[in-house]
Amino acid sequence: MTDSDVSIYAIVTKPAGFSRRSGLFPLTESLGARPCLYRKWWPRVLRVSWRAGHILRVWGQRWYHSEWNALVPILHDVWLRQVIPGGRSIAHFLFAEFAAPRNAAPLRRRGAIVVGTFHASVRRQEQVHGSYPLENFDWITVVSKSQLSFFTSRGYPEERLRVTYHGVDTDYFRPLPERVPSSDKRLHLLLVGSTERDHPFMASVCRKLPAKDFEVTILTSKGQHGQYAGIDSVRMPGHLADEGLLRAYQKADILVMPMLDCTANNAILEAMACGTPVMANRVGGIPEYVSEECNFLIEDKNVDDWVARLDAIRCDPGSLESLRPRVRSWAERFAWPVVAESFREVYSEALTND
Repeated sequence: MTDSDVSIYAIVTKPAGFSRRSGLFPLTESLGARPCLYRKWWPRVLRVSWRAGHILRVWGQRWYHSEWNALVPILHDVWLRQVIPGGRSIAHFLFAEFAAPRNAAPLRRRGAIVVGTFHASVRRQEQVHGSYPLENFDWITVVSKSQLSFFTSRGYPEERLRVTYHGVDTDYFRPLPERVPSSDKRLHLLLVGSTERDHPFMASVCRKLPAKDFEVTILTSKGQHGQYAGIDSVRMPGHLADEGLLRAYQKADILVMPMLDCTANNAILEAMACGTPVMANRVGGIPEYVSEECNFLIEDKNVDDWVARLDAIRCDPGSLESLRPRVRSWAERFAWPVVAESFREVYSEALTND
């Protein structure tokens, strides 16, 4: 993008519970964009009045045509017009399922080209944003090739549809300078997150992993803790602050992520940036982000197969440790400054064809 007179406005949020260097906010820095931060207001109302919060949420979902909508009707419509003033610009809704304009015409009249990036997995696209008027976006990007057919099947022009991969802050998420493998001879597994994770399957795997050979750290929402009750190999330390999460990635032998579906995944990218190999099933965008040359891609989710694979990995710790530099090298192609270039290419095309 060469037009220095064009402003980039990134409509983005900082999700509660995320590490400060997780999510999409670092992309705004790499793009040199002006971050336009929004917050979910209905959870705050919910704490005061469940009924009022529920009404506000449902109203927003219907108003903005998205199951995941985070904006408040009317108030955020006005806010968008204030934070994106007149002049030639790019208005980029970085997580379009959560924040997208109900009507893009006011932004276009101000000279904005409206771009939306979608993240929902194939199994959730219809539910999450199946009724959204896609013509509100001049250009759409997705974070996995698996998402493309949803948009083309609804008549969105292929020439204005692009894949722009998710990134990771490789300066913050990095390997330990001198990693010392655990001396207890156990294989230390880590699972992070709740969205699209198959916790019932993981719990079944953990029940077959002897505590003398495996330690499994589960970092997830409290609502999932009951799945792992009474399993000797599992520890659940609860929410970790930023440095604690970073250390968990760095010290784990392997990140184990059985998924229901997937496009991009912060935990997978962050673990790989720390040099930690990933074991996941081949679904959705996983093969686009996880190299089989230095990680472990499993075709299906069969408990006995996963247990056998993990035991084989445990029995060859030297080979597992040797993968770590290659995992880190692979992850560097998703560094935000690298990934940002694909977004700049979209902006350039949009400006050229406007």
